[in-house]
Amino acid sequence: MGATLNVADQKRAYTLTDRGTFLSLRRRLNLVILFQGDASLRNVYHVYAVNAARHPRVKRAEARAFIEFLVSAPIQQAIAAFKRDEYGESLFFPDAVP
Repeated sequence: MGATLNVADQKRAYTLTDRGTFLSLRRRLNLVILFQGDASLRNVYHVYAVNAARHPRVKRAEARAFIEFLVSAPIQQAIAAFKRDEYGESLFFPDAVP
């Protein structure tokens, strides 16, 4: 994504990018955000536990613990705060429902 942003900057072109990459590179780019916030632009991440009935060797308890860790309030807050001080805004917008 960084290479795409660099080419768009050099060509004075438009591109779609993720917020984190843009924010991390914006000091050396002449690009500006033209459109953001629309639900159609959401870049959602998911976490799933593998079906233990279909995959008997899966570590079901460990998978469940990891999922619960990721969706917990403290980790959701940490995701929201990640590098906010450095870039002046959130790179990610957590929306997990425990």
